[in-house]
Amino acid sequence: MFKTILATAAVTFAVVPALAQADEARQFSHEGTTYAYSAEQKGKTTVISGNSSQGAPFRLYVTDGQVRGTYNGQRVSFTTAEAAKLNLIK
Repeated sequence: MFKTILATAAVTFAVVPALAQADEARQFSHEGTTYAYSAEQKGKTTVISGNSSQGAPFRLYVTDGQVRGTYNGQRVSFTTAEAAKLNLIK
């Protein structure tokens, strides 16, 4: 489940890099949990950092169609193409 949620945020910034402004806080809700995050462009990499309303921290690095990082201390890795298959890209 968290992979789908984080993929939503990651794909948003991978597909629309102009939205990835430093320190621009964003949030969305999914199944009763709110996710607050910010994104920062560092060269070719978009860094997405935030927390869920339940206190789970996450940090994702989006580069060249690949998303890697951690969610609540667990490593995550997936492609933006995988997220697209979940219909997360509109």
